[in-house]
Amino acid sequence: MAGAAMSLVPQTVGVFRSAAELGSHEPAQLRRTVEELEARIASQDTLVEQQLQCIHQLEQKLERYKSSSQSPKGPQNLELLAAISDLKEDNKRLEDALEHLKTNFEYIFIEQLNHLEEGLAILAQLPATSELKSLYTRIKKQSKAIERARQQGHLAPEAALQQVWDLQNEVVSVLLNRPLLTFTRSGGYRAGVLLAALKRDGRPISTSEAIRIISEVEGKPVDRTQALRAMRWAASIHPDQAKFETRGARRKAWLCKIHIKEVIQ
Repeated sequence: MAGAAMSLVPQTVGVFRSAAELGSHEPAQLRRTVEELEARIASQDTLVEQQLQCIHQLEQKLERYKSSSQSPKGPQNLELLAAISDLKEDNKRLEDALEHLKTNFEYIFIEQLNHLEEGLAILAQLPATSELKSLYTRIKKQSKAIERARQQGHLAPEAALQQVWDLQNEVVSVLLNRPLLTFTRSGGYRAGVLLAALKRDGRPISTSEAIRIISEVEGKPVDRTQALRAMRWAASIHPDQAKFETRGARRKAWLCKIHIKEVIQ
């Protein structure tokens, strides 16, 4: 019996990848890592269960020997005790290895959640459209639901990781497959367009003029809020070149060129 039990013990516990490597956000590598970890955890869970069963069987056998009138001699008891001790030590190593795997899973999940948040932050900088607003709101809501379910134990760690990975992949696909909605339409780019027009023409730019200039460059109308944001951004990031002003009783907004003597003062 002891020999059969000992055959369940692997010769060594595998050397696992470092947490830094496991945290890689490269999609293909991450998918392979997730699959490998899922397989390893399932295998380790099964092996730990088998080891526990063997320990229990050996302990029962030892108890039967102790209570039997035909109890074996001391050396046989010692052999069983040694087998149980070895199994317990091996089982402890397996449990430690399993805990190590689960810790790495936790690390990967947090990293993946951070990458998703970074993607959402980029998404939030793009010009607002009903499609992007809906996508942002949905993914934000789903990511919070996944994290909540994982913390409450309603979702397995590997399932939570896979679902977050799927959400991030969706965000990345949107960013990569829609080049017209990348940073070329962000506030920074629009501010640069207005600064170039201000430098070229030399006259103040009103809100309506800013709408016209940006819309011509992007090939699609922008609204007043987007134009005002670009005007303020232009004055904020280049205070030596432009200033944002409101004039008149109606407080109309203007982007004005900074003259050299104003900079000196």
